[in-house]
Amino acid sequence: MRSFGLTSLCIWLFVSCSWFCLWGISFYFIMDPMLATVFFPFALRLGLTLHSVKKYWLAIYAAEWSGLLLLAVSLPNYHWQALVTASVLSIPVTLLARRYYKGMQWRLLVVMAVSITVLAVLNTLALSSFHFFDISNTQRLGFVFLVSMTSGLMLVPSCYLIWNYLFQKSWIPLTVDVVSRPVEFRSQHLFFFCLLFIANILLQVHLPEQLSLFAPFCLAIPIIVLAFRYGWEGALLGTLLNSIALIAARSEISSIEIVDLLLSLSAQSLTGILLGIGIQHQRDLNTRLSKQLKRNYSLSRQLVTAEESVRQNIARELHDEIGQNITAIRTQASILKRLETTPAGGQCADSIEQLSLNIYDTTKGLLSQLRPKTLDDLGLKAAIEQVIRDLDFESQEIDVAMSYPKAVDTVMTDMLQITLFRVVQEALNNIAKYANASEVLIAFSVDSNITMEIEDNGIGFKTSDTLKGFGLRGMKERIEALGGQCVITSFTQPKMPLNIPADSIQPSGTTIRVVLPLFAPNYSQQQYKSH
Repeated sequence: MRSFGLTSLCIWLFVSCSWFCLWGISFYFIMDPMLATVFFPFALRLGLTLHSVKKYWLAIYAAEWSGLLLLAVSLPNYHWQALVTASVLSIPVTLLARRYYKGMQWRLLVVMAVSITVLAVLNTLALSSFHFFDISNTQRLGFVFLVSMTSGLMLVPSCYLIWNYLFQKSWIPLTVDVVSRPVEFRSQHLFFFCLLFIANILLQVHLPEQLSLFAPFCLAIPIIVLAFRYGWEGALLGTLLNSIALIAARSEISSIEIVDLLLSLSAQSLTGILLGIGIQHQRDLNTRLSKQLKRNYSLSRQLVTAEESVRQNIARELHDEIGQNITAIRTQASILKRLETTPAGGQCADSIEQLSLNIYDTTKGLLSQLRPKTLDDLGLKAAIEQVIRDLDFESQEIDVAMSYPKAVDTVMTDMLQITLFRVVQEALNNIAKYANASEVLIAFSVDSNITMEIEDNGIGFKTSDTLKGFGLRGMKERIEALGGQCVITSFTQPKMPLNIPADSIQPSGTTIRVVLPLFAPNYSQQQYKSH
């Protein structure tokens, strides 16, 4: 109870000081004590009650009512009854708003905007009911409504900004590392923004009367810049600084100019906040997308690792089981040939032995496709050379050249090695079957990424056909899932008239260019090994 009393007293003192300071600023701008109360002080009360615990509302309202009574004593013709009525009427509205003031940011802003509008209407009705304004004078009533709306759009989001920064952010504990970390002071940004606002104030003061309508467009520049750089927080800060510039630059102005200024402030507040929220929402989506992509990179790597592990286990089991069984079959066939003296029995034994050898050769080819032993024992280059020998390119008179710098092995991980080998295996298999090529070039290069190009001078194909098959399409999807790029370009050689010179005919052929990151973003080699 004692802690609650001390806290309430501190809140009362803080709100009282802030209330009178804002009333002084409002009175300097509007030059009317009643409207000055409806301007910044009432907006401050709404912003505080929306973002504070309900048990401290009494201290906030007590500070406001104390200020109203002091002004009533100090100023003649100060209709404090109307203002107290408007203040009391705001309590049920704020209570109802607090019930829905939760959830996503757009919902908070909608509740905030509805509350500001309803309280602006209540302020207008309260002042008109006590004959402060003639209810038939719609222009004066509209002015009260405009004053309430403008102040609400300026101060209530500011209270939300402070509340969000203090109570919704995750604060880092004050450890030795944080204390020793140097403070980054971005003086260039500060200088640029100060220069913008100084230029705006100078435009407000010294711009010729013929170009006065051009000033609000200049004031929109800092809001746009701050919104683009810092989101809705920057847009709100730009709006507040613009408001200070407008109020400070314009003194001794007529009521019509005050209305224009209030409309300008309201429009700037709405535009800046909505623009900032849109940019902030886009950045939040980009952040979530980036996190999801990193997660997909991790899952893709784990899937490839699991796939290759299954391939390796199946290859080992096939090699061990089928190899032993085939050896046993050949042994039994040899025994059968020695025991069986008839020609028919010998032929059957020979057939059994030949079929077992065919099964062994077929299994050996399948094992090479599943998981080539050369890839594990000698590396990527030797495994590619083994594929070239298995596909018998030499007998098909296909010349294969390979550029493989030593730097490739220094950055090669098991993941990259497996992926690049599968691409080469699929590409060389297609070249051997369909390309009718005479030359093939395989080139590797390393910088921030690892790049591989496979180029042939064959007959080419339509690149749209790559989506129909599983080989090239699966290869491309696998590379893109790992954060890489796979570009396939192919040119077919059309039938041309005989009078066309040979050097003007575009050569045919296919090029497969693969670019893979050495590691996915924010995904270290240690993390990869841990998977």
